[in-house]
Amino acid sequence: MKTKAFLKSRDQRKRVEMRFAHLKTHHGFERLRLRGVSGARDEFHLSAIVQNLKTMALRLCRPPSRSAYA
Repeated sequence: MKTKAFLKSRDQRKRVEMRFAHLKTHHGFERLRLRGVSGARDEFHLSAIVQNLKTMALRLCRPPSRSAYA
């Protein structure tokens, strides 16, 4: 648990877990509503697309940082 590899994998796992938590709390992804494996895959992909578009919009619409003016 004290190795660099463990710390790196823990940080990567935390990023993924935070994305799933965000999907569950903000996008109503509590349970899958479509039936079957293909329905579950499609529903998950739609949720991931929404989350990625939201992230892109936030990054594109953010005002430029102060370092850009220097």
